[in-house]
Amino acid sequence: MSKGNKRSYIREILDVIDENTISFAGGLPDERLFPLEEIQNASAIVLENRKALQYSSSRGLHGLRQKIADIYTEKLGFKTSADEILITSGSQQAFDIIVKSLDKKNVIIEQPSYIGAIGAFKSLNMKIDSFKYISELPNKLNSSNILYAISDFQNPSTNSYNSIEREVLINIINRKKSFFIEDGAYTFLNFDNEYNTPISKYCERAFHLGSFSKIIAPGLRIGWIRANKKLIDNLLVVKESLDLHTSTLNQMILDEYLNSNDLFSHIKKLNIDYRMKMNFMADCLEKYIPSFKFTKPNGGMFIYGSFNRNSMKLAEEAILKGLAFVPAEVFYLNKKTNEARLNFTNSSFEDIEKGVRILASIIDENDVSKESICLSLFSKYFKAN
Repeated sequence: MSKGNKRSYIREILDVIDENTISFAGGLPDERLFPLEEIQNASAIVLENRKALQYSSSRGLHGLRQKIADIYTEKLGFKTSADEILITSGSQQAFDIIVKSLDKKNVIIEQPSYIGAIGAFKSLNMKIDSFKYISELPNKLNSSNILYAISDFQNPSTNSYNSIEREVLINIINRKKSFFIEDGAYTFLNFDNEYNTPISKYCERAFHLGSFSKIIAPGLRIGWIRANKKLIDNLLVVKESLDLHTSTLNQMILDEYLNSNDLFSHIKKLNIDYRMKMNFMADCLEKYIPSFKFTKPNGGMFIYGSFNRNSMKLAEEAILKGLAFVPAEVFYLNKKTNEARLNFTNSSFEDIEKGVRILASIIDENDVSKESICLSLFSKYFKAN
Protein backbone atom coordinates (compact mmCIF):
# COMPACT_ATOMS: atom_id res chain seq x y z
CA MET A 1 0.00 0.00 0.00
CA SER A 2 1.38 3.40 -0.95
CA LYS A 3 2.29 5.64 1.96
CA GLY A 4 2.30 8.83 -0.08
CA ASN A 5 -0.53 11.26 -0.60
CA LYS A 6 -1.09 10.53 -4.27
CA ARG A 7 -4.07 8.23 -3.77
CA SER A 8 -6.66 7.53 -1.12
CA TYR A 9 -5.80 4.62 1.16
CA ILE A 10 -9.37 3.38 0.82
CA ARG A 11 -9.33 3.53 -2.98
CA GLU A 12 -6.14 1.50 -2.96
CA ILE A 13 -7.75 -1.10 -0.71
CA LEU A 14 -10.75 -1.35 -3.02
CA ASP A 15 -8.39 -1.90 -5.95
CA VAL A 16 -6.59 -4.86 -4.37
CA ILE A 17 -9.48 -6.78 -2.81
CA ASP A 18 -11.22 -9.47 -4.84
CA GLU A 19 -14.54 -11.33 -4.77
CA ASN A 20 -13.25 -13.54 -1.95
CA THR A 21 -12.47 -10.58 0.31
CA ILE A 22 -14.96 -9.45 2.93
CA SER A 23 -14.84 -5.67 2.88
CA PHE A 24 -15.69 -3.39 5.78
CA ALA A 25 -13.52 -0.76 4.07
CA GLY A 26 -15.35 1.55 1.67
CA GLY A 27 -18.44 3.62 2.35
CA LEU A 28 -20.39 1.58 -0.16
CA PRO A 29 -24.19 1.36 -0.02
CA ASP A 30 -25.87 -2.03 -0.30
CA GLU A 31 -26.37 -2.59 -4.03
CA ARG A 32 -29.24 -4.98 -3.30
CA LEU A 33 -31.18 -1.88 -2.30
CA PHE A 34 -30.49 0.12 -5.47
CA PRO A 35 -33.85 0.95 -7.11
CA LEU A 36 -32.77 -0.93 -10.23
CA GLU A 37 -36.16 -1.46 -11.85
CA GLU A 38 -37.18 2.14 -11.25
CA ILE A 39 -33.89 3.42 -12.70
CA GLN A 40 -34.35 1.14 -15.71
CA ASN A 41 -37.84 2.55 -16.29
CA ALA A 42 -36.59 6.11 -15.94
CA SER A 43 -33.73 5.40 -18.36
CA ALA A 44 -36.08 4.01 -20.98
CA ILE A 45 -38.23 7.15 -20.83
CA VAL A 46 -35.22 9.50 -20.91
CA LEU A 47 -33.59 7.77 -23.87
CA GLU A 48 -36.62 8.54 -26.02
CA ASN A 49 -35.34 12.14 -25.91
CA ARG A 50 -32.20 12.91 -27.96
CA LYS A 51 -31.42 15.84 -25.66
CA ALA A 52 -30.37 13.28 -23.05
CA LEU A 53 -27.18 12.86 -25.10
CA GLN A 54 -26.60 16.58 -25.68
CA TYR A 55 -24.62 19.25 -23.83
CA SER A 56 -26.60 20.97 -21.09
CA SER A 57 -26.45 23.79 -18.54
CA SER A 58 -23.39 24.16 -16.32
CA ARG A 59 -25.71 24.82 -13.38
CA GLY A 60 -27.48 21.52 -13.92
CA LEU A 61 -30.97 20.67 -15.13
CA HIS A 62 -33.49 23.13 -13.75
CA GLY A 63 -36.03 20.45 -12.86
CA LEU A 64 -33.49 18.48 -10.84
CA ARG A 65 -32.21 21.60 -9.10
CA GLN A 66 -35.78 22.54 -8.19
CA LYS A 67 -36.41 19.10 -6.69
CA ILE A 68 -33.27 19.38 -4.56
CA ALA A 69 -34.27 22.90 -3.52
CA ASP A 70 -37.69 21.56 -2.47
CA ILE A 71 -35.99 18.93 -0.28
CA TYR A 72 -34.15 21.70 1.57
CA THR A 73 -37.30 23.74 1.98
CA GLU A 74 -39.69 20.93 2.92
CA LYS A 75 -37.49 18.40 4.71
CA LEU A 76 -34.64 20.43 6.18
CA GLY A 77 -36.36 23.69 7.08
CA PHE A 78 -33.94 25.63 4.87
CA LYS A 79 -35.77 27.74 2.28
CA THR A 80 -33.97 27.27 -1.03
CA SER A 81 -34.50 28.12 -4.70
CA ALA A 82 -33.23 26.30 -7.79
CA ASP A 83 -30.76 29.17 -8.37
CA GLU A 84 -29.08 28.28 -5.07
CA ILE A 85 -28.20 24.76 -6.26
CA LEU A 86 -25.26 23.74 -8.46
CA ILE A 87 -25.18 20.14 -9.70
CA THR A 88 -21.74 18.50 -9.41
CA SER A 89 -20.19 15.28 -10.70
CA GLY A 90 -20.50 13.59 -7.34
CA SER A 91 -20.17 15.46 -4.08
CA GLN A 92 -16.39 14.93 -4.20
CA GLN A 93 -16.04 17.44 -7.06
CA ALA A 94 -17.44 20.13 -4.78
CA PHE A 95 -14.16 20.46 -2.87
CA ASP A 96 -12.26 21.30 -6.05
CA ILE A 97 -14.87 23.80 -7.24
CA ILE A 98 -15.27 25.61 -3.93
CA VAL A 99 -11.58 25.94 -3.05
CA LYS A 100 -10.65 27.18 -6.54
CA SER A 101 -13.48 29.71 -6.48
CA LEU A 102 -12.35 31.13 -3.13
CA ASP A 103 -8.60 31.08 -3.75
CA LYS A 104 -7.96 30.34 -0.08
CA LYS A 105 -4.82 28.56 1.12
CA ASN A 106 -5.85 27.45 4.62
CA VAL A 107 -8.50 24.97 5.75
CA ILE A 108 -9.49 23.74 9.21
CA ILE A 109 -10.88 20.20 9.44
CA GLU A 110 -12.30 17.94 12.12
CA GLN A 111 -10.07 15.38 13.78
CA PRO A 112 -10.54 12.67 12.53
CA SER A 113 -11.95 13.69 9.14
CA TYR A 114 -13.16 12.33 5.80
CA ILE A 115 -10.17 10.99 3.87
CA GLY A 116 -11.59 12.18 0.53
CA ALA A 117 -11.67 15.76 1.78
CA ILE A 118 -8.15 15.51 3.17
CA GLY A 119 -6.91 14.18 -0.16
CA ALA A 120 -8.73 16.91 -2.10
CA PHE A 121 -7.32 19.69 0.08
CA LYS A 122 -3.81 18.27 -0.18
CA SER A 123 -4.04 18.02 -3.96
CA LEU A 124 -5.03 21.70 -4.01
CA ASN A 125 -1.92 22.57 -1.95
CA MET A 126 -3.98 23.76 0.99
CA LYS A 127 -2.38 24.23 4.39
CA ILE A 128 -4.45 21.96 6.63
CA ASP A 129 -5.00 22.45 10.35
CA SER A 130 -7.37 20.45 12.54
CA PHE A 131 -9.51 20.69 15.63
CA LYS A 132 -10.87 18.09 18.02
CA TYR A 133 -12.97 20.37 20.20
CA ILE A 134 -15.10 23.32 19.10
CA SER A 135 -13.49 25.42 21.82
CA GLU A 136 -10.28 25.41 19.72
CA LEU A 137 -11.92 27.16 16.77
CA PRO A 138 -11.97 30.81 17.94
CA ASN A 139 -8.16 30.76 17.88
CA LYS A 140 -8.00 29.07 14.47
CA LEU A 141 -10.76 30.55 12.30
CA ASN A 142 -10.59 33.87 10.48
CA SER A 143 -11.77 35.49 7.26
CA SER A 144 -8.86 34.09 5.26
CA ASN A 145 -9.53 30.40 5.89
CA ILE A 146 -12.17 27.71 5.41
CA LEU A 147 -13.82 25.43 7.97
CA TYR A 148 -14.81 21.94 6.75
CA ALA A 149 -17.07 19.70 8.83
CA ILE A 150 -19.57 16.85 8.50
CA SER A 151 -22.54 17.82 10.62
CA ASP A 152 -24.44 14.50 10.73
CA PHE A 153 -23.02 10.99 11.28
CA GLN A 154 -19.48 12.06 10.58
CA ASN A 155 -17.20 9.96 8.44
CA PRO A 156 -15.39 8.31 10.14
CA SER A 157 -16.35 9.04 13.77
CA THR A 158 -20.17 8.68 13.28
CA ASN A 159 -20.70 11.69 15.61
CA SER A 160 -23.31 14.37 14.96
CA TYR A 161 -23.30 17.91 16.28
CA ASN A 162 -26.01 18.48 18.87
CA SER A 163 -28.14 21.62 19.05
CA ILE A 164 -25.82 23.41 21.49
CA GLU A 165 -22.72 22.62 19.44
CA ARG A 166 -24.48 23.83 16.29
CA GLU A 167 -25.35 27.14 17.90
CA VAL A 168 -21.78 27.62 19.13
CA LEU A 169 -20.40 26.77 15.67
CA ILE A 170 -22.75 29.24 13.99
CA ASN A 171 -21.68 32.03 16.33
CA ILE A 172 -17.97 31.35 15.83
CA ILE A 173 -18.20 31.06 12.02
CA ASN A 174 -20.17 34.28 11.67
CA ARG A 175 -18.07 36.22 14.16
CA LYS A 176 -14.83 35.16 12.48
CA LYS A 177 -16.26 35.65 8.96
CA SER A 178 -14.84 32.31 7.90
CA PHE A 179 -16.07 30.32 4.91
CA PHE A 180 -17.81 27.09 5.88
CA ILE A 181 -18.09 23.85 3.89
CA GLU A 182 -20.73 21.65 5.51
CA ASP A 183 -20.79 18.08 4.24
CA GLY A 184 -24.27 16.55 4.38
CA ALA A 185 -23.52 13.20 2.74
CA TYR A 186 -25.13 11.20 5.57
CA THR A 187 -27.87 13.56 6.70
CA PHE A 188 -30.70 11.37 5.40
CA LEU A 189 -29.23 8.10 6.68
CA ASN A 190 -30.81 8.70 10.07
CA PHE A 191 -32.30 5.48 11.41
CA ASP A 192 -35.14 7.45 13.01
CA ASN A 193 -35.79 9.38 9.78
CA GLU A 194 -35.42 12.70 11.60
CA TYR A 195 -33.31 15.28 9.77
CA ASN A 196 -31.39 18.22 11.23
CA THR A 197 -31.54 21.65 9.67
CA PRO A 198 -28.10 22.40 8.18
CA ILE A 199 -25.81 24.69 10.12
CA SER A 200 -25.31 26.50 6.79
CA LYS A 201 -28.78 28.00 7.02
CA TYR A 202 -27.46 30.45 9.59
CA CYS A 203 -24.06 31.19 8.02
CA GLU A 204 -23.61 33.81 5.30
CA ARG A 205 -20.45 32.32 3.78
CA ALA A 206 -21.56 28.70 3.66
CA PHE A 207 -21.65 25.84 1.19
CA HIS A 208 -23.78 22.79 1.97
CA LEU A 209 -22.82 19.62 0.09
CA GLY A 210 -25.27 16.86 -0.77
CA SER A 211 -25.23 13.68 -2.80
CA PHE A 212 -27.51 10.99 -4.21
CA SER A 213 -24.65 8.48 -3.95
CA LYS A 214 -25.57 7.20 -0.49
CA ILE A 215 -29.35 7.34 -0.91
CA ILE A 216 -29.94 6.22 -4.51
CA ALA A 217 -26.82 5.01 -6.36
CA PRO A 218 -23.20 6.23 -6.46
CA GLY A 219 -22.72 5.15 -10.09
CA LEU A 220 -24.85 8.06 -11.27
CA ARG A 221 -22.27 10.49 -9.79
CA ILE A 222 -24.81 13.20 -9.00
CA GLY A 223 -24.06 15.57 -6.14
CA TRP A 224 -24.72 19.23 -5.48
CA ILE A 225 -23.66 22.40 -3.69
CA ARG A 226 -26.25 24.58 -1.93
CA ALA A 227 -25.12 28.20 -1.45
CA ASN A 228 -26.46 31.72 -1.93
CA LYS A 229 -26.80 32.86 -5.54
CA LYS A 230 -23.74 35.11 -5.45
CA LEU A 231 -21.52 32.24 -4.33
CA ILE A 232 -23.12 29.89 -6.88
CA ASP A 233 -22.33 32.37 -9.67
CA ASN A 234 -18.67 32.34 -8.60
CA LEU A 235 -18.66 28.53 -8.53
CA LEU A 236 -19.97 28.36 -12.09
CA VAL A 237 -16.77 29.79 -13.55
CA VAL A 238 -14.78 26.95 -12.00
CA LYS A 239 -17.34 24.26 -12.81
CA GLU A 240 -17.27 25.23 -16.49
CA SER A 241 -13.48 25.00 -16.55
CA LEU A 242 -13.50 21.50 -15.04
CA ASP A 243 -16.08 19.56 -17.06
CA LEU A 244 -18.54 22.06 -18.63
CA HIS A 245 -21.42 20.29 -16.88
CA THR A 246 -22.38 17.10 -15.07
CA SER A 247 -23.60 14.23 -17.27
CA THR A 248 -26.86 15.26 -18.96
CA LEU A 249 -27.98 11.65 -19.29
CA ASN A 250 -27.45 10.83 -15.62
CA GLN A 251 -29.16 14.03 -14.49
CA MET A 252 -32.20 13.32 -16.69
CA ILE A 253 -32.44 9.71 -15.45
CA LEU A 254 -32.34 10.86 -11.84
CA ASP A 255 -34.83 13.65 -12.51
CA GLU A 256 -37.25 11.18 -14.12
CA TYR A 257 -36.76 8.73 -11.25
CA LEU A 258 -37.72 11.48 -8.80
CA ASN A 259 -40.76 12.36 -10.93
CA SER A 260 -42.14 8.84 -10.62
CA ASN A 261 -40.99 7.65 -7.19
CA ASP A 262 -41.11 8.69 -3.55
CA LEU A 263 -37.49 9.30 -2.58
CA PHE A 264 -38.17 9.37 1.14
CA SER A 265 -40.08 6.09 1.05
CA HIS A 266 -36.93 4.58 -0.45
CA ILE A 267 -34.75 6.25 2.19
CA LYS A 268 -36.91 4.75 4.95
CA LYS A 269 -36.26 1.28 3.51
CA LEU A 270 -32.53 1.99 3.55
CA ASN A 271 -32.66 3.09 7.17
CA ILE A 272 -34.55 -0.02 8.24
CA ASP A 273 -32.01 -2.28 6.56
CA TYR A 274 -28.98 -0.35 7.75
CA ARG A 275 -30.18 -0.23 11.35
CA MET A 276 -30.51 -4.02 11.33
CA LYS A 277 -27.02 -4.46 9.91
CA MET A 278 -25.50 -1.98 12.34
CA ASN A 279 -27.09 -3.75 15.29
CA PHE A 280 -25.94 -7.10 13.99
CA MET A 281 -22.34 -5.96 13.55
CA ALA A 282 -22.45 -4.38 17.02
CA ASP A 283 -23.64 -7.67 18.57
CA CYS A 284 -20.91 -9.58 16.73
CA LEU A 285 -18.24 -7.17 17.95
CA GLU A 286 -19.50 -7.35 21.53
CA LYS A 287 -19.48 -11.16 21.43
CA TYR A 288 -16.24 -11.89 19.59
CA ILE A 289 -14.09 -8.80 20.32
CA PRO A 290 -15.29 -7.39 23.67
CA SER A 291 -12.12 -5.29 23.96
CA PHE A 292 -13.19 -3.22 20.91
CA LYS A 293 -14.64 -0.03 22.38
CA PHE A 294 -17.33 1.77 20.39
CA THR A 295 -20.67 3.55 20.62
CA LYS A 296 -23.52 2.38 18.41
CA PRO A 297 -24.40 5.11 15.89
CA ASN A 298 -27.97 6.16 15.11
CA GLY A 299 -27.27 6.62 11.43
CA GLY A 300 -24.67 6.63 8.71
CA MET A 301 -22.75 3.65 7.35
CA PHE A 302 -20.04 2.91 9.90
CA ILE A 303 -19.15 1.68 13.35
CA TYR A 304 -16.11 3.51 14.72
CA GLY A 305 -14.12 2.39 17.71
CA SER A 306 -10.79 1.42 19.20
CA PHE A 307 -8.91 -1.90 19.36
CA ASN A 308 -6.41 -2.77 22.07
CA ARG A 309 -3.57 -2.76 19.51
CA ASN A 310 -2.39 -0.65 16.57
CA SER A 311 -5.13 -0.77 13.95
CA MET A 312 -2.82 -0.18 10.96
CA LYS A 313 -0.86 -3.36 11.70
CA LEU A 314 -4.12 -5.20 12.37
CA ALA A 315 -5.48 -4.07 9.00
CA GLU A 316 -2.35 -5.35 7.26
CA GLU A 317 -2.78 -8.77 8.88
CA ALA A 318 -6.51 -8.83 8.17
CA ILE A 319 -6.16 -8.22 4.43
CA LEU A 320 -3.93 -11.31 4.20
CA LYS A 321 -6.77 -13.34 5.73
CA GLY A 322 -9.43 -11.97 3.39
CA LEU A 323 -10.84 -9.05 5.41
CA ALA A 324 -10.50 -5.34 4.64
CA PHE A 325 -11.23 -2.47 7.01
CA VAL A 326 -9.85 1.05 7.44
CA PRO A 327 -7.42 1.89 10.24
CA ALA A 328 -8.17 5.38 11.52
CA GLU A 329 -4.60 6.61 11.12
CA VAL A 330 -5.54 7.64 7.55
CA PHE A 331 -8.28 9.95 8.86
CA TYR A 332 -5.80 12.02 10.88
CA LEU A 333 -3.18 14.44 9.62
CA ASN A 334 -0.43 12.82 11.68
CA LYS A 335 -1.37 10.39 14.40
CA LYS A 336 -0.80 6.73 15.26
CA THR A 337 -3.97 5.23 16.71
CA ASN A 338 -5.79 2.05 17.66
CA GLU A 339 -9.04 3.41 16.21
CA ALA A 340 -10.73 1.93 13.15
CA ARG A 341 -13.76 2.39 10.90
CA LEU A 342 -15.92 -0.60 9.96
CA ASN A 343 -18.55 -0.36 7.22
CA PHE A 344 -21.69 -2.46 7.78
CA THR A 345 -23.87 -1.49 4.80
CA ASN A 346 -22.09 -3.38 2.03
CA SER A 347 -21.83 -6.86 3.59
CA SER A 348 -24.36 -9.62 4.14
CA PHE A 349 -25.22 -10.67 7.69
CA GLU A 350 -23.17 -13.84 7.17
CA ASP A 351 -20.13 -11.90 5.96
CA ILE A 352 -20.40 -9.41 8.81
CA GLU A 353 -20.15 -12.22 11.34
CA LYS A 354 -17.43 -14.03 9.38
CA GLY A 355 -15.40 -10.82 9.08
CA VAL A 356 -15.63 -10.03 12.79
CA ARG A 357 -14.56 -13.57 13.60
CA ILE A 358 -11.53 -13.18 11.33
CA LEU A 359 -10.57 -10.08 13.31
CA ALA A 360 -11.07 -11.93 16.58
CA SER A 361 -8.87 -14.78 15.41
CA ILE A 362 -6.05 -12.34 14.62
CA ILE A 363 -6.36 -10.60 17.96
CA ASP A 364 -6.65 -14.06 19.56
CA GLU A 365 -8.51 -12.87 22.60
CA ASN A 366 -11.60 -15.03 22.25
CA ASP A 367 -12.74 -18.52 21.53
CA VAL A 368 -14.04 -17.87 18.02
CA SER A 369 -15.35 -21.40 17.83
CA LYS A 370 -18.42 -20.16 19.72
CA GLU A 371 -21.70 -21.00 18.08
CA SER A 372 -22.69 -18.53 15.37
CA ILE A 373 -25.18 -15.88 16.42
CA CYS A 374 -26.32 -15.21 12.87
CA LEU A 375 -29.55 -17.21 12.77
CA SER A 376 -30.80 -16.09 16.16
CA LEU A 377 -30.10 -12.45 15.35
CA PHE A 378 -31.79 -12.74 11.97
CA SER A 379 -34.95 -13.79 13.77
CA LYS A 380 -34.59 -11.08 16.41
CA TYR A 381 -34.13 -8.19 13.99
CA PHE A 382 -36.75 -9.20 11.48
CA LYS A 383 -39.34 -9.52 14.24
CA ALA A 384 -38.34 -6.13 15.64
CA ASN A 385 -38.53 -4.38 12.30
